[in-house]
Amino acid sequence: MAVFTADKYENKTDEWATPKDVVRPLAEAVGGFDLDPASGAEQTPHADEIYTQDDDGLHSPWHGQVWCNPPFDEKDKWLKKAIDERENYERCIMLIPVDTSTAWFHDYVTEADCICFDGSRISFVKPDGTQGSSPNFGTMFVVFGDLTDELLEALERRGSIFVGPVESTTQLTADEWV
Repeated sequence: MAVFTADKYENKTDEWATPKDVVRPLAEAVGGFDLDPASGAEQTPHADEIYTQDDDGLHSPWHGQVWCNPPFDEKDKWLKKAIDERENYERCIMLIPVDTSTAWFHDYVTEADCICFDGSRISFVKPDGTQGSSPNFGTMFVVFGDLTDELLEALERRGSIFVGPVESTTQLTADEWV
């Protein structure tokens, strides 16, 4: 499930499925996904177990290998949940919009074990299975948990990867550069 602001209001939905060709290489790299806590728009689930909006993945336990394409207008809540649930799952891969200027990015994404800035615009799928449009912003994959060579290779085929977590740095003044 994902949200693009313009489409949400034009189509009255925040249900968008991640295309199988985006998820499949990641699923293969981790031996398949056990849980998708933000499912609903997919005609064929990406994980063995799914939580739909009715199941409330924000308040249900996570486990195993987790795939999560959360509602983009609530990404901060889902990122916090991923961090809070870390001891309960083996790995969580989230697909979210890129916005490095936000508090949620600095509070949560920088805690990830890996970030992959997707090198393309994903064309998400409408709930009826027809092709939707691409959002007018970039997306990234955020990984919490163990990194394997297979997973890093799958992510690297999607875009630029950065292995973290990111450590805080202090900005230098012009005088300090000298």
